[in-house]
Amino acid sequence: MSENLLTDRYVILSFNGEEAAGHGSEQNRKNHFLVAARFLELLTDGKLEEKNGEYALGKNLEAAESFGSIFKDKSGYYPLQSWMDAIAGLPGKVCSDMRQKKLEALIDAGTMDVIPSLLESDCDYRMNGIKENAYRSDFNRYRSEKALLKNAVLKNTLTDADVCLIWLLCRDGKWDEIFLPEERKEFEEVLKEVPAKNAFIRSLTACRIEVAPEKGLSRFLSGSEAGKRQDTIFIETETMFPNGEECINAVKSILESNGHICELKSTGSIPVMEIDNILYTLTPDAKRVRVMNIHGVIVSRYHG
Repeated sequence: MSENLLTDRYVILSFNGEEAAGHGSEQNRKNHFLVAARFLELLTDGKLEEKNGEYALGKNLEAAESFGSIFKDKSGYYPLQSWMDAIAGLPGKVCSDMRQKKLEALIDAGTMDVIPSLLESDCDYRMNGIKENAYRSDFNRYRSEKALLKNAVLKNTLTDADVCLIWLLCRDGKWDEIFLPEERKEFEEVLKEVPAKNAFIRSLTACRIEVAPEKGLSRFLSGSEAGKRQDTIFIETETMFPNGEECINAVKSILESNGHICELKSTGSIPVMEIDNILYTLTPDAKRVRVMNIHGVIVSRYHG
């Protein structure tokens, strides 16, 4: 499998930590973005026909296999926005099937796996017997893709495929989750100049893919904030520990016993831990359940 497929890169960065079963409109939007990633992959790889800034599926076998049966009515050349509109209007099952095929391929290749969701460690989920699986990207591949994209931005060596990846991550709300505020601040000056690079990037940055109502997200490639599931959970410990460090070590052991990969990144008043490629803050606390206090740690997404 190629190491540089845009669709692979998008799924590795964007689907990490997502529930495998998927839920409602947010999953539907994400599936449509994956289809858009595949279309943009074919385009940036030169596998679509282009004429005067418009694109056609043409006779390429990969394009025909991916989209020929889906877009039988689009046999001519169309601007990029028309293709994005067509993708946004696809039936949910079409996008879900493409998502399933891509994720199965990445799992078979060892690039992703399916693990118990972090939500299963939440006190309320556990007490109610709720089970949920989530996708986890390969640790090294996730870090590599993130580093490659960051370096391309900071060194101003962005390819068209890199810009497509940023466009997708901004649109589905993941850009602000993958990169911390201080990192994004470094990116701003470079990204402001990106649309001037070529006609394709100018057309891409002007595009929208309106699978659902969108709100402003980023100064770069104004996108849409994906609906967020609850990202704060409470993990109880079996006992009240005399200090926060022992409490956090106990929670780390609990998570690792459930198959999560954990690395404490910083200590102090509010420790930060990386869990399955995602940063979280850990705050020792207690929760009132019926007539008793349960001791443990509040685990929340770290936003800088």
